[in-house]
Amino acid sequence: MSSGGLTGDWDKALKMLNPAYLKQTLTRAANRAGVFASGEIKRGITSQAPGGKQFAPLHPFTIAQKKSSKALIDHGDLRNSATYEVLSPTKILVGVKKVVQGKNGPVDIAAVHEYGCTIRVTDKMRGYLHSQGLHLKKTTQFIRIPERSFLRATLNDPAFRRKLEGIYTQAITEAFA
Repeated sequence: MSSGGLTGDWDKALKMLNPAYLKQTLTRAANRAGVFASGEIKRGITSQAPGGKQFAPLHPFTIAQKKSSKALIDHGDLRNSATYEVLSPTKILVGVKKVVQGKNGPVDIAAVHEYGCTIRVTDKMRGYLHSQGLHLKKTTQFIRIPERSFLRATLNDPAFRRKLEGIYTQAITEAFA
């Protein structure tokens, strides 16, 4: 027969229901998720297939110039700039902080590769490329850099999403254990 009283570890229960404790738990999970996400972006660039999606091959001229067929990797600057910032316990900003100073101002090289871009061929560019061994037709007005998504391909991959959910599930489970 029950005495009508409640039993259990009330100190632990109150701790788990404390908003500050929950915020701290989720913030730790967000940091783990950020480390995981930035690491997966780096791995995707290194493997040349982020999220299992193979990069478009480089143009033979580009391969000859850089002496490598690896897309997005020259010195590793773009790959190594993959980072994250915890904005709140449930919001993480993941990306790269890499801007290159171009002739007409800063160029977001990550966006060029992530989305691709079309570059208008100028006479000066045509002359330079010709001097380097790439002979464009007179009718060529644009050069297209194809999309080589390394952020969206990684972050939208279902396997990546499941692992990210697992990080939060584990943190919450540990908090209430």
